[in-house]
Amino acid sequence: MSEEKPQYKMSLDETRLSKRWPSWLLFAGILLLFLIVPILSLVNHDLASALRQSPLPSDNAWISGKLSPGHQIPDLNENCEACHVKAFQRVQDDSCLSCHATVNHHFDTGVHDVSSLQGARCASCHLEHNKPPELVRRDDQLCISCHRSMAESGAIDTDLRDVDGFGTEQRSGTMSAPHPSFRISMLVAQGRADKTTWKSERIDLSLGPKEASNLHFPHDVHLDPAGLESPGGQTVLECADCHVGDAAGELMQPVSMENNCRSCHTLVFDSTAPLREVPHGDPDTVLLTLEEYYSRQFLTESLGRTPTPQEMQDFMLRRPGREVQRRAEQTLNLASPWGKANSVAREIFERTTCATCHNTSIDESGKYLSKWRVDPIRLTQRWMPKSVFNHYRHRTSDCSVCHNAAESEHGSDVLMPDLPVCESCHTGSRTHESKVPSNCVMCHQFHLPDQQHWQPDTVDRGLSTVGQSTAQ
Repeated sequence: MSEEKPQYKMSLDETRLSKRWPSWLLFAGILLLFLIVPILSLVNHDLASALRQSPLPSDNAWISGKLSPGHQIPDLNENCEACHVKAFQRVQDDSCLSCHATVNHHFDTGVHDVSSLQGARCASCHLEHNKPPELVRRDDQLCISCHRSMAESGAIDTDLRDVDGFGTEQRSGTMSAPHPSFRISMLVAQGRADKTTWKSERIDLSLGPKEASNLHFPHDVHLDPAGLESPGGQTVLECADCHVGDAAGELMQPVSMENNCRSCHTLVFDSTAPLREVPHGDPDTVLLTLEEYYSRQFLTESLGRTPTPQEMQDFMLRRPGREVQRRAEQTLNLASPWGKANSVAREIFERTTCATCHNTSIDESGKYLSKWRVDPIRLTQRWMPKSVFNHYRHRTSDCSVCHNAAESEHGSDVLMPDLPVCESCHTGSRTHESKVPSNCVMCHQFHLPDQQHWQPDTVDRGLSTVGQSTAQ
């Protein structure tokens, strides 16, 4: 027997119940819980703290998303007033700079008139309570909007070239690079030879620059697969034997004689004293060291023994006329240490030890001291200070991928990679099937360490927020 179906459906209108009062009740409840109660918490700080710890809604109900990981600390995560000083007023720069007081500007505001950045709020770029929770703006549009045309953006007297992105892209049937070739910052000697100063100059890698560090160092010889003769025997060197990363994994620690060269390049000057070396430093100090060594050797050989009976008899029976001859012989003997020191100094300064790696010269008309000169060496420590690069993150790549050291025959060769080397692995911000998507801030900082501190501005001039949420 089939189940009987009701002959009709009853609606709410056919009952004595009204839709109006439940709707108003629901509206009042929402208004009370999500507007009035949170507003009360703004009036009383203690009440706000209590509400945040209770199941009841507090001003947390108005939050559009969690804080970014960098801001999830007790002083901020549990204290909205740390940033939101006034109710219903967006966060001001003063609140940000109370913690980030050392954040620097992007350019010299006293020179360039870039109005879009001159008075930009922190929150124009650094958006909180958004998904995904990421404070740093990484879209290329932020950079390209100005750097596409430096002249139109307001940059004054700048050598920065226009940039339209990164990665070789297909445009109008031809391959063109939207990013210019790299520039290095290389130390260049200034002034006279005896008073050399060094200045960092920006040079385009496409011009094939040469380094003038005054160091003779052929990489190809030191990287010979057959190895090198060293005090410890045949030694095969690798890049990491001299180039060691810093604690952060970003840059390489400075190469020095003591730490990286001395194990092979000893400063021994006398084969009869293999443990005795001259100091690595000022030429006059080297010469004085040689004088002291050979003077001591002379004194040891000539005075460090007992006179023979015949010598004693000659001394006691010498005639007055022989005093002048005796003093002359003594003077000649005393000149011997200085002559030996001068001979050895000429050998190590001009032919062997020092001359192997250094530019040396001699002034024959000069004084005994300060006769030899060794040109000072200054190695560039940071070739690309305007970029960000982490060697540790690239550890899976062989050094030769970026630095062609094995074929470098001269110490003047600049072994820094140019744009095509990076483009072999990196492309622009768009997804690529075989390359790493790379945006501007992957390699460049926005807040530059050599600029003045960012100053708060009460005028919001705004920035482009293409493709981003605008909740602040």
